[in-house]
This record gives sequence, structure tokens and C-alpha cells, in this order.
Amino acid sequence: MCVLALLLLATAIALRQPVMTTSVRAVVAATLFFAVFTGFVYLGKLFQSQPKTAYPAVFFAVLLALWVVLGSKAPDVDALRNGYVKELKNQVGRGYVFGGENNAGIDCSGLARVALWQAMLKEGIREFNPYLLGPTLWKFWWRDMTTGNIGESRYGYTVELGREDKLAGADFSGYQRGDMAVVGNSHVLIYIGNDQWIEATPEDGKVVINKADADSKRPHFNTRVKLMRWWILREQ
Repeated sequence: MCVLALLLLATAIALRQPVMTTSVRAVVAATLFFAVFTGFVYLGKLFQSQPKTAYPAVFFAVLLALWVVLGSKAPDVDALRNGYVKELKNQVGRGYVFGGENNAGIDCSGLARVALWQAMLKEGIREFNPYLLGPTLWKFWWRDMTTGNIGESRYGYTVELGREDKLAGADFSGYQRGDMAVVGNSHVLIYIGNDQWIEATPEDGKVVINKADADSKRPHFNTRVKLMRWWILREQ
């Protein structure tokens, strides 16, 4: 228990840092693993002292296994996309920190990634879908991705939709909410509908939403971009 308490303390401290490095992720993962391990140890002791309690435990374990094997299904893409946009909007006003991925600060690629894994988690619980709660979610959470990685489809997590000479005044009727515009290897914006894009920039110092009107002077609205979509938001 002392080890678990120390890991929980380390996780609490680590999560206050805006930049989610591999070390921070490792601390979080170790805490979750050790918490589960500790739970199994106590269950083992309980079964030894009261053998009859093992029967319902085995029953629920079998149900869990069946749920994981048979219950996994493709997610409801529309619901997941709606959840993604909602999580993006929840970040509006969050301060900009280069490399940031949490409430202490966030950057452009962190905004795109964090909102997606949070939407996957919440939608997975709502659908009771192991596909969204299992390895798919945790691999995505673990693998850090820069703006360049998003534009290059690293790990197969994004697909290219096309290119635009500029976003200002462009026709977005063929794009879905949640699609991303990658500017070189330095910046990413996410489309949320009605010609509006959400982004985190050092110039604004926070997460903002702006409309890509034809007369907009925002630099990222007047630069050639590559349009990308997360793999999990493709139409099934």
C-alpha cells in the first residue's frame, strides 16, 4: 500500500506538469498497473480466507472476457465526432504552453490529441464499447504526436483528405467537423463547423475559435494547408 500511495503522489505531481513526457506517461501507467495488481493480491487473500467468494468472481471474470472478445465493435462515428468537438470546445481559453497536454497548458497538437482520447474514453463508457476503452485508447494516449506526425500520418492515425491554398474563404462543405488543417510541420487547426476553426497559438496565448472568412487576416488562414482526418473518425 505504501508503494501505491507513493505512486499516486508521484502521479498527482506529474500531472500538474503541462508537458506529458514519456516519463510522466510511464508514471501514470505504472500507477494504474500497480493499482490493478494490488487489487488482485487482495482478491487472492480474500479467496483464500473465504473460498466461496471465488465463484461470483469467476462468473464476472468470464462475463468480462466475453464482453472484451464479443462486445468490441466499431464506434458510433457521428457520436464520437460530436464528443470530439465538445471536448475541443471545452478547451477554449486554456493557456498556451509549447508541448502542453493538460489543464496547466496546451499546444496545437496537444489540443487535437487530448480532445480525441478524452472523447474516446467518454464515448467508450457511454457505448460500453471495449474497442474504445482498450488497447486502441491506451496506445493512442501513450504515443506522443507532433504536428508533423499528424501531417505525415504517423502510426496510421491520420488520413489525408486534400490540400487548400488557404482556409480563408474556402469551401468546407466536403469536410467533417473534427478534420484538421496542418500548416507545414508547425501548426494544426481543427474544424468545428460553420467555417470555424479551433487552435492553440502562442500569438493568442490560449485556445481560440475563429471563423475563416474570406477577408480574415489570420496568418494560418492564409497559408497553404494539408487537410487530415483522424483514422477513427473515418466513415465506417
